[in-house]
Amino acid sequence: MGPASKEPVEAVVDPRAAPRPSLLEVTYEKLDAKGVGARGVNDLPSRVVLLCENDSRLESAETSGTFWPAVFAAANAEPGNKKPFAYTGATAVYPDSTLVAIESTGGGILAALRALEKILARAKTDDGAASFAFASARVVASSEDTASAFPGWHFGFVEALALDDGYEPLEEARVLKVATKANIAVLELGMRLGDAARANDDAAASEALGAMRALELEDAFPTQQQLMGVLRNVEDGPPTVSEFLDVYDAALDVDLDSENVWPAPPPLRF
Repeated sequence: MGPASKEPVEAVVDPRAAPRPSLLEVTYEKLDAKGVGARGVNDLPSRVVLLCENDSRLESAETSGTFWPAVFAAANAEPGNKKPFAYTGATAVYPDSTLVAIESTGGGILAALRALEKILARAKTDDGAASFAFASARVVASSEDTASAFPGWHFGFVEALALDDGYEPLEEARVLKVATKANIAVLELGMRLGDAARANDDAAASEALGAMRALELEDAFPTQQQLMGVLRNVEDGPPTVSEFLDVYDAALDVDLDSENVWPAPPPLRF
């Protein structure tokens, strides 16, 4: 009796092993299909507003003026960038925290956040790795397909009262209100700077940056206590830069209900 014939075994391909686009790419593809994102994936104008806790107490905005251009240079140095990203925006530096508005394309925003994440991680493990760093950085606002509000890159110091005995976390109901006020404040600053640029009025631009105050609740910018309260609310506060990138920049990882049962169902044959 001859040897039994063996039927060929079909290879089972795990669909989870296939490359997966990020959530942002999926969103832009849908916009492309509608004709909104005809400029290409990750090319839509976008804006992100960050709230960062200063690593040490500051008395001026000078160090911020050199730190963020270095972040943007690192973003443009990423392998695979076909052309450099252009960045506009501003930093509103408080004694203990910093509000940052960054405008670019969607791809440029993600590249800048990736560069910031690496710089912050390196600063925590290597003394002197960065001349200026933050203890933490959170995303308080993100907008896509929006007009630019800033004519260039600007920075200024906010007159605010800092506390020496620490800050208490804000309750969840107030976190969103303070984050919204911060977003509106930097956008209004951008519009003032834009008006000054269109009028070629350097004095008006300097006045807008020099008039940032956060001493009273009625002031346009949130107070130092409010911003630090948002940062101190770890559970209900805005997402960190890493958490934001995990959602918008990381590959999608979807588990089907059928995959979460045991024993696993047999693979489908087509």
